[in-house]
Amino acid sequence: MRLPKGLCRSSVVLLLSLLIIEPFGFQAAFAQAQQQTQPPSVESLIERAETTFKRGEDALAKGQQAEARELFDQAVDVILLSGINLRTNSRLMAYYRDLVDRIHKHEANPNDQHGDEEREEIVEPALLDQLADIKESELAMVTPDGLKVFGKYDFDFSVAPPVFQFIDFFTAGRGRSTMEAGLRRAGRYRAMVEKVFTEERVPLDLMWLAQAESGWRPNALSRAAAKGIWQFVPSTGLRYELQQTAWIDDRSQPEKSTRAAARYLRWLYDRFAGDWLLAMAGYNSGENRIDSAIARCGYADFWELHKRGLIPGETRNYVPSILAIMIVSKNQKRYGFDVTPDPPLSFDTFDLPDQTDLKVVADLLGVPYDAIQEMNPELRRGVSPASERYTIRIPKGMKKQFEAAYASLPADKRVQRVLIPADEIASTYRPGYRTKVVSYRVRRGDTLASIARRNGVSVKEIARLNRMSTRGELRKGQTVRIPKAVRTRRVRASRSRTRVGRYRARAAVRSRVSRARKPAKIKASRVRSSRRK
Repeated sequence: MRLPKGLCRSSVVLLLSLLIIEPFGFQAAFAQAQQQTQPPSVESLIERAETTFKRGEDALAKGQQAEARELFDQAVDVILLSGINLRTNSRLMAYYRDLVDRIHKHEANPNDQHGDEEREEIVEPALLDQLADIKESELAMVTPDGLKVFGKYDFDFSVAPPVFQFIDFFTAGRGRSTMEAGLRRAGRYRAMVEKVFTEERVPLDLMWLAQAESGWRPNALSRAAAKGIWQFVPSTGLRYELQQTAWIDDRSQPEKSTRAAARYLRWLYDRFAGDWLLAMAGYNSGENRIDSAIARCGYADFWELHKRGLIPGETRNYVPSILAIMIVSKNQKRYGFDVTPDPPLSFDTFDLPDQTDLKVVADLLGVPYDAIQEMNPELRRGVSPASERYTIRIPKGMKKQFEAAYASLPADKRVQRVLIPADEIASTYRPGYRTKVVSYRVRRGDTLASIARRNGVSVKEIARLNRMSTRGELRKGQTVRIPKAVRTRRVRASRSRTRVGRYRARAAVRSRVSRARKPAKIKASRVRSSRRK
């Protein structure tokens, strides 16, 4: 054998001897190299991100804001650039959300030198978006014989197989934790909702529509720009007199939005000739779309529209999921739940004579800011409106203390920051527009900055929508979601209440296509109402 140039016989002998003495040395080295190429463990990622976050906190404590923000971004990047899908790893997703919440709290610190134009309203993902994304393959294939419906209800409805599938999803599937959280949070608003629904003649069982919409979270915001416990889009909110300005969004105000939801549901019920399932479908997809589906089908029956695929996929999931939540909530122990609901929100009201920061209110009361903000979720920027009186809610039993403290507070101390004038902010907030999300496939050379510039939005908006870092890199072929402002058609409340559904004037029995034979009905069982008409 000819040896390579420069390799002597003594080197070969030494190499052979090492192989004989350490027969497994190369295997160990190879195994170590393989381990290095494997993705990092979740615990190691969390440890690295937490270490970087702590360094950012130390920098912030020293007054080094720029360095702190850089470290906070790096902590987020540790998670986002790890290559692990957050949706499939609940442990990492929970830590990531907690990390982002803590970073946001630091960025909202009064000592941090941000202009008030960067004070963003607090929003949370809407449960409705998660339900809309559920595929039929994720639902257990059960029949009405597999599960039993217990209890009596405030209105008559049919139970078809999709309802049982969602019962299984919320009791034995990945929706169980969502169900528990909703049952717990419902305690905060249940008494108020029952009072309003009774006054507006809406079945009390329909209160669980709020759980399917938002999980009872006033700041829930959907992909379609629907907001609040009852998920009103801007145009429908305006129809029912929910004020939306630079300072206030009444869609997040629990009492006002509940009143609007009850009136809208009742209007839909009357429009669809006394069918609450069609009213719920119309609440989700709009009454005009349900009108069109009924006209095409020839039958004013939700399950018939469902079977024929004449309604959007989101609405196909929406109504069965609400019925499932309603059934489980009224029979919690039978379905294996033992949830203690949160106590009802208890508060006093106080009329602020002029614009006041909720942080100032919290300081005067000696309570956490989060407690005051949660009682006043409709205040978009954490301050009452400029140049007008406004009634806020404060913890029960603290009104006299607050009156005295507020009376002794100088007027120039009521707002901690210099705010942008109301007319300037109002010009940028246009309730006649809503956010529409479009998808874009990344091309070679695209960056977040270039995409943002072409679409007239900020890098931060795109990053937040796609749950990525503002410094994240894009891959060719990657799909990026981009927010766009589109104009909505305003409809006056007076006109909307007097409009008559097209099929009420003419009984929708059969379409011309189906006159020859009556279509087979989907197998369904009837649930009796607890009220006699």
